[in-house]
Amino acid sequence: MKKIFKITSTVSIVLFGILWLSSQFNFLTDYISTDVRNVLVLIYLLTSLKYFKLELKDKNAEIQHLKLKLKKKNN
Repeated sequence: MKKIFKITSTVSIVLFGILWLSSQFNFLTDYISTDVRNVLVLIYLLTSLKYFKLELKDKNAEIQHLKLKLKKKNN
């Protein structure tokens, strides 16, 4: 699940960059509006947020697991 969020955020920011560059060179500006770019930024922000929440959850679980192992070893 984390991988899907990571890929989605990466693809959306790359598409945003491509669309931004095309707008700077007036290429395909008739077909691409700023709304599409704004939606891509929102997708990037939301998927990145969800990815980092899941990553933090996994790291906290690993820390708790290592603390338990350390406590068992010390006893």
